[in-house]
Amino acid sequence: MTVLLSSGCDRASPEAMLDNYRERVTYVLEESTAPDPPAAGAIPLFPPRRDRWRPQTDLRQGLFEVLALRHCNLLSLIAERNSSLGKVMRPSQQLVYEMRFLVRLRDCRQQLARAQDPDVELRLQVETIYDIKSRELPSVIWNAIYASSEMESNFSRGEPPLPLIPDQSIEASLASFTALSSLQTLITTPDWQLPAELGDIERHYQVLEANRFGSHWLKSLWLLTHTLEQTARALDKREQRFALCPQDRPTPKARILFNVFSKYYVGEVQPYMARVDQSGRRWKELHQQLLGSLPATDAMLDYQNRVFADDNPDSLWQRYIAARNHHTQSWQAILRRCNLMPGRTNSH
Repeated sequence: MTVLLSSGCDRASPEAMLDNYRERVTYVLEESTAPDPPAAGAIPLFPPRRDRWRPQTDLRQGLFEVLALRHCNLLSLIAERNSSLGKVMRPSQQLVYEMRFLVRLRDCRQQLARAQDPDVELRLQVETIYDIKSRELPSVIWNAIYASSEMESNFSRGEPPLPLIPDQSIEASLASFTALSSLQTLITTPDWQLPAELGDIERHYQVLEANRFGSHWLKSLWLLTHTLEQTARALDKREQRFALCPQDRPTPKARILFNVFSKYYVGEVQPYMARVDQSGRRWKELHQQLLGSLPATDAMLDYQNRVFADDNPDSLWQRYIAARNHHTQSWQAILRRCNLMPGRTNSH
């Protein structure tokens, strides 16, 4: 009766829409489902910042050595970094500083190499600093992305799922994250120049923080996994207990179930699942590229394995894939037995 009375209720939220679908199926099947487990227990906890941070070499130059770097047009940058604000730079601003510093240092290195009467001591100093900064650029990029508070917000477990009606926030988040992830190409690009979008980098972080697509997506993935698995189990249990179509032809109850399948799964759940799947694959692939090309910390590699991994059957992503496949197979089995497979001509 609860299911029947809820037919006119508001299904504007993903939770309500998925609960309505599952309850309608189980009502027709006369099966029950287990209570919903808490989402926080199923979604892995994002590592704390200390376990995501990659330390860099702290270059402490003496006064005369720093003065010598005036030939490299670096004094203003050094002063900026040593200021009170420079000492508490956000990871994104540290990235901007390090990239600007490295480009100027590279230019100075080339100038010294062309000089007819080079300052040997200055040249050695520049070469030493350049080697260290170049070697640690991947760690700087890593910290700018994964040690940021914005990325932490995108893996929190407290946000609601993605909305039923798509909006521009999804594409905006994916576009901003794509822009940030493109910085990884600098690692393998000789004589790279400062990216044009570097001056707009804070906007990308603001978009990620404001939309928190990743956190919404994690909740959607968990909700879908739980709903699909619960529904598949109900379909399996009913067939094991007593076949819905014992004579392999549609029964009145089977036709009601088919209407639920058509109206609520095909009409509501499937379109939502397709959007979550498509946008999530793009989000997941960007992270996997970064985790494969940048010096990821052990904690983040472990987190990646528990959330995104394709080869770990217990990862959040693979549990969703397994639930989706199980759900499809269970519906196919019961619809075939009842001669109600979509696209099939019914002879009864």
